[in-house]
Amino acid sequence: MTDAVQTQSLENALNTTAYAVPLPFDSVGDAGKSKALQTVLSAKNLKAEGKLRKALPILKRAVRKIHDGEYRDAAKLGLAALDFDENLALANHITAIALDKLGAAALALDLYERALKIDPSDPEVYQNLGLLAWRMELYDVAEQFFRIFSRMCPDMVEGPNNLACVLRDKGLFGDAIEVLRAAIYTNQESSLLWNSLGTVMMEQTEFENAILFYKQALEIDPELARAYHNIGYCKATQGEHETALEYLDKGLALGTFPENERAESEHARSSSLIGLGRLDEAWEAYECRNNPRYSGATCFSIPLKRWDGEPLEGKKILIVGEQGLGDEVMFMNVGHDLIDLLGPEGHLTIGVVPRLEPLFKRSFPTATITKHSTIRSNGMPMRGCPLIKDWETYDYWAPMASVLRVLRTDIKDFDKEGGFLTPDPERVAHWRSELDKLGSGMKVGLLWKSMLMSAKRSKYYSPFSQWKDTLRTEGVIWVNLQYGDCSEDLERAEKEFGVKIHQMDGIDLKDNLDDLAALCVAMDLVVGPMNATTNIAAGSGANTAIIGAPNAWPYLGTGQLPWYPTAKVFSPETISDWKPAMTKFQSWLETEASGDKSGKVSGAA
Repeated sequence: MTDAVQTQSLENALNTTAYAVPLPFDSVGDAGKSKALQTVLSAKNLKAEGKLRKALPILKRAVRKIHDGEYRDAAKLGLAALDFDENLALANHITAIALDKLGAAALALDLYERALKIDPSDPEVYQNLGLLAWRMELYDVAEQFFRIFSRMCPDMVEGPNNLACVLRDKGLFGDAIEVLRAAIYTNQESSLLWNSLGTVMMEQTEFENAILFYKQALEIDPELARAYHNIGYCKATQGEHETALEYLDKGLALGTFPENERAESEHARSSSLIGLGRLDEAWEAYECRNNPRYSGATCFSIPLKRWDGEPLEGKKILIVGEQGLGDEVMFMNVGHDLIDLLGPEGHLTIGVVPRLEPLFKRSFPTATITKHSTIRSNGMPMRGCPLIKDWETYDYWAPMASVLRVLRTDIKDFDKEGGFLTPDPERVAHWRSELDKLGSGMKVGLLWKSMLMSAKRSKYYSPFSQWKDTLRTEGVIWVNLQYGDCSEDLERAEKEFGVKIHQMDGIDLKDNLDDLAALCVAMDLVVGPMNATTNIAAGSGANTAIIGAPNAWPYLGTGQLPWYPTAKVFSPETISDWKPAMTKFQSWLETEASGDKSGKVSGAA
């Protein structure tokens, strides 16, 4: 084989735990159901000659494996077919599909591109390349492939459907609507197009219109499970978890989801159960996040038995961080209780992102703190703890959130005081001294956005323009805690709002999380959305105000954050209008800054 795709690389990928990347709930043209596969199954339609004739029986077996969801075996068969001739377009395509399903994105991309080079007239390769690029968030590349596919197959709804969805993810909502409108004009009975139109409205927080279009899709196709899922997702985003569960359950009950979409819907269902505070069943349901078919699953390479609820007293267990850095902090709300549960004869090891190690070592002194690392092997991310060598001394391991099934089964289990993290007291004193140099007034650390502000994520954050009146609150000195490049917003605050947001010298707000925790505790208040910094602040016992989405799942149905006793939540009625939450927070802040605590509010808007 050529250097582009080495045989050994393929074999290495096939010997690695699968990491499936599901399709979005609005795409069509699933690579696993492509016409290329159907062509192989009806091989009599092929003018098979020479090496292709020899490879066909193997490719037919590979297709059957793909249909059965046995993607690893399918990829091995595809590799065997390529041994006959690496320039068989069909063999490259089929193997790429299998690797794509496994989540070996880089290898799949190489093989799709090779298939395209050999046979540039096959529209399905463009379609599959577009789907893969989309999942890799290479939106410009995906758009190009979908436009080519649409030109080659003007009568197929897959082209405009997927093109519109990529335009939506780029934030080009008007363009997406125009593409769908034109397609619906000639395909009015396409439930998929109506469903995708609903997703465009959803991302613009036009919830009523979104649900209207989802229901139109169901009028056309009552078996369209993804439309039920999307209505449920829409309701959950609005904080209406009871109604969300009704629709999610309807979709799941149909039994028509492909495995990957079913995994997504099960995860959405577990999130709504958590959001309702039904913790006795929610945490068990939340184990679905470990299903490799779920797109957000973290794949682990840990040579231990995974803990499944067995008694832990006297045992040695490794728990490993999962999902984002903020989640690693939040889930460690159980840390001290877990150490107590293990008892004096047991021992806890915690695998965390390296930036958290110093803070966690001080916070959990009787535990062993080690780093976890994620290595992308042939496109498949695998998380492990490379510094652990004495695996034989351990009894179990578990992803962090799995311990919640034992230690946080009721809201009262969160009834703690202060924080569970311990910042460096000397650095807290240092930062208090530095903050005093800014003058008299309430020192408030400020965040207002995510470092990754995509079109999909931006709706969960109050626009910076709506901070204008709040930033002018008398008696408040603002200090920047926003990591990443925010110079444009800081300049805007000073020029347009007339407010100076101070920058503290000598701290890396992104990477020095130990010092960040100390700085947060030195503040009178930290305010911002739920992100890594606000989780660290609240976890360290700092007074924290969260400007957050309505009834988000971490509130556990309380409207507040039981994980963090020193945090207050200010939420709007709907994420389409953040002004009420900002007004409520500003009123509370004015009272705090004036020193008059008589008007103190609960924080829930």
